[in-house]
Amino acid sequence: MQDPPRPFARWLRVATGLLVIVFFAGILQYSLLLPQVGARGVLVDFDAFYIVGQLFHEGRVAQAYSAAVMAEIQHALVGHDGFMPWTYPPQFDLIALTLPMLPRGVAYGLFTGLSLAAYLFVLARLAGERLFWVLLALVPPIYVTVTIGQNAFLTGALMGWFCLASLRGRTVAGWPLGLLVIKPHLGIGLGVQALAAARWRVLALAMAIVLASSALATGVLGADIWGAFVGGARQAGEALRTEFYPLFRMTSIYAALHSLGASPAVALWVQTGVGVAACLAIVLAVRRGVRTAQTLAMACFTSALVSPYLYDYDMVVTGIGLALVAADIAARSTRLEQVLLLALLWVAGGWGMIHALAGAGLEWADRAATARETLSYGAFAYFLVLLLLWRILRRPVQA
Repeated sequence: MQDPPRPFARWLRVATGLLVIVFFAGILQYSLLLPQVGARGVLVDFDAFYIVGQLFHEGRVAQAYSAAVMAEIQHALVGHDGFMPWTYPPQFDLIALTLPMLPRGVAYGLFTGLSLAAYLFVLARLAGERLFWVLLALVPPIYVTVTIGQNAFLTGALMGWFCLASLRGRTVAGWPLGLLVIKPHLGIGLGVQALAAARWRVLALAMAIVLASSALATGVLGADIWGAFVGGARQAGEALRTEFYPLFRMTSIYAALHSLGASPAVALWVQTGVGVAACLAIVLAVRRGVRTAQTLAMACFTSALVSPYLYDYDMVVTGIGLALVAADIAARSTRLEQVLLLALLWVAGGWGMIHALAGAGLEWADRAATARETLSYGAFAYFLVLLLLWRILRRPVQA
């Protein structure tokens, strides 16, 4: 990530443009490949969003939080087991309900394309001339998100917006922080940073956004949506403990320990301890006067560390933290460390999808058995990423 000579910088800009073109071409391809929900016997994460929107228009959106209902709907669409339960807060239902207003392929392209554009915009503002290197490190999770239509670009854009506003000391940072209620565990690190920095107006605005969006969700979806959401979250917690979710695609400490054979209780306690320690580290860094860019980066990395339920596509949000400290990494690391960091980030963001693609031809029962026997290598890689970043960023600038 060292500063390139001027002629080489021009080629880096060309390479950056080509990467961006490839990303959007991928979105177009998957929009055309699956024009309808369940086309070619395939369901991706976006299809769960689309199904929830359809349930709203049928007047039964609360049923989306029933694992049995979602399993039945998805089995009817593709003819085999292996479903995606719905656990998002009702605020995200407000986004999902707009999707069936368009054909599935068009909705996929617009949702994924617009959120990617917003994410790349804030990433470019934060990374500056080092955007290519940051994008290169993020190719695997960006690819995963492009191919399944997840909302990681949206949450990443919100986190980037918060960081841009916070670097300027603007109260408007409360808007993206409050909007992260759609995936609240990804806002924890940012909230801790704002709290430690005594950004009371930011926190007050964020709370007002949460309350207003909750009221809007209640008015549009009905009061019973909250009981359904709580029930769905409870079912998800039980499913996580019983290895229903593919741990090999997760990057949390919980997934790493549980895939090694630790009991769910032990893995969860360690996960909680690590999350609390990371939050305390943010507070300590802010109190000691560490530069805002670095404490915001810590907040981004911590947001991808606190929850036991974190998939490979969520590694997109760590790109915001990486962009914030890209210059510091370039000034303090060796070429070998940069290559190692890139390799670890690729494993953290791409191992799960590679393994999933390798087992795509297996029957559902065989895929599930293989998943239970596979270690969460992405989680180990992310932990090593954080250790390497800590080692690099705590040393003085190299001559």
